[in-house]
Amino acid sequence: MKRLVTVIFAVGSAACLHTPPPHPRAVEASDLCAEYLGAGDLTTAEVQCDLALQFAPQFADAWVNKGLIAMKRGQEDNAKECFIKALRYNQEHAGAYNDLGFIYYKNHQYGKAHDNFQRALKVNPDFNEARYNLALTFMGLKDFDKAKKEFRTVIAVNAALADPYAMLGKIAHDESALEDAELQLRKAVELDPKFTDAWLELGNVLAEAGRAAEAKDAYEACVESDPNKAECRRNIAVVNKSAKLQEESLKNIKDAKEGKRDAPNEFAMARTYRDKGLRNDEKRAYFRCLKFDSKFAPCHFGLFEIFKDDRDDKQAKTACQNFLKFAEGSEFPKEVETCERFVSANTY
Repeated sequence: MKRLVTVIFAVGSAACLHTPPPHPRAVEASDLCAEYLGAGDLTTAEVQCDLALQFAPQFADAWVNKGLIAMKRGQEDNAKECFIKALRYNQEHAGAYNDLGFIYYKNHQYGKAHDNFQRALKVNPDFNEARYNLALTFMGLKDFDKAKKEFRTVIAVNAALADPYAMLGKIAHDESALEDAELQLRKAVELDPKFTDAWLELGNVLAEAGRAAEAKDAYEACVESDPNKAECRRNIAVVNKSAKLQEESLKNIKDAKEGKRDAPNEFAMARTYRDKGLRNDEKRAYFRCLKFDSKFAPCHFGLFEIFKDDRDDKQAKTACQNFLKFAEGSEFPKEVETCERFVSANTY
């Protein structure tokens, strides 16, 4: 399951009690429709589906395949009508529920998407694609606990799928559980070494953990899997710079021990205190840093983070404004974006 959301080619679904069994030629034509659809030949697929419906106008499978053809062509309204017709003729058609739910999911109509994926699973609890899509829908609804439960169920049914591990890693990253995020994402790329988005997310997790060299390896694997993934190329440059800054920080710490004091040195000391959880010492080091150099942007950002955590929005805003005044955007792109959003949100 390489794609984040997928749709199925429906064939061979059981008919509703009130719908007459399809003509054998309808079944044959519908099967051919699905084959051509899978091969990407939409014109021939549509010819076969229309033929199937001439033999059996109430054949739900053929209506589902017609809907999938419409989706491939970007005709969502037409696709929706086809899936609804399929369900009118067979209320136990799990594929139709899943595909209809997919349209609602794409349009952020998460309530309707949820209901259709649930109906698909009621028909067939082993329908892993519908369960995966339901988990994505829970993510859209910000119900991450339910999303995690469904992704784990997908894995329980088929542990060879990479996508649910990648999504569990994304949720863990969003929840700042970096160790768990790394574990899940490494499993995803182990199962699918060409999983570009999983490599990118893994690189982001490792970079946030301060492991620049490993982050660079992940970003390079991302580029190898998709040379056109510009974000991975940009992030390689960022972590290279980060690794250089780490080396400079170590030098600054050594200089501090030898009695050499300056703004970069105090910033490095502040980060050391931060890693040890010594919040007050970290804060004092930022203030000492700015005494040496009032324009040293990283120390303004460090104070912003502390004030923000303390919910002191007034001082946090001032620190951000000072940071933006002195920071070079190309050097601190993420920090600049963070401060711009914060200042904008706290301007009345």
